[in-house]
Amino acid sequence: MSKVMITIGSVIDYPTIHHDKIVGQVELILENTVIVRDFEDGTHLVLKRLLQEDGFSVDERTYRHKTQYSKG
Repeated sequence: MSKVMITIGSVIDYPTIHHDKIVGQVELILENTVIVRDFEDGTHLVLKRLLQEDGFSVDERTYRHKTQYSKG
């Protein structure tokens, strides 16, 4: 049973892929990682696999395969 469902907009306190402890808001859910923006506007990557191993659920239906920015 999961602790909590992590979705875009969730605030999490979790180590990044570089083992730095951060607190921030989930900005984007990708296939294998979650992008978190901290309160100083820095972005960080968190592995979905580690979140799931710790009992969190990650919203699989809202992740995006493509960037949200256009080339135009």
